[in-house]
Amino acid sequence: MQYDLIIGIDPTGIGNNGMVIYSSETNNITFNETFKTKTVLESKNIYKEYFKLIKKQFINQKILVIVENFFLSSKQLLTNPLATPKIIGALMVLVEDVMNWDYLESEPKNKTNNLENYKGNIKLTKHEQDAYKHIQYYLRNYKNER
Repeated sequence: MQYDLIIGIDPTGIGNNGMVIYSSETNNITFNETFKTKTVLESKNIYKEYFKLIKKQFINQKILVIVENFFLSSKQLLTNPLATPKIIGALMVLVEDVMNWDYLESEPKNKTNNLENYKGNIKLTKHEQDAYKHIQYYLRNYKNER
């Protein structure tokens, strides 16, 4: 299935959230943003506003949202380990039930499997690069399967 837009998200819930929008028509990144939040509710509301703007601008477009999944390992020291799973759940509801777009979770390991860093003219933050790596992984491995 061909998507007009693919949105990659590196969520944290609390802290720096990265988002990249890739256009299949131009084969380029059309938008990138990193935003810092203090609560999961604030993160959810910012994503919701972005999604509403995207839906308004790209009426009747086929959109896929890829969200990096979250696993807590014993080596991680997080002050609020529930924030990321909470925002992932909120994103799933926003994407599937509110926006009626396709939703896909991508494992953290997918962003490290021989994917190159973005080398274009846009300066991407670490979180935006992570979001873009999930888009690259999808395009290389699943583009023609969905």
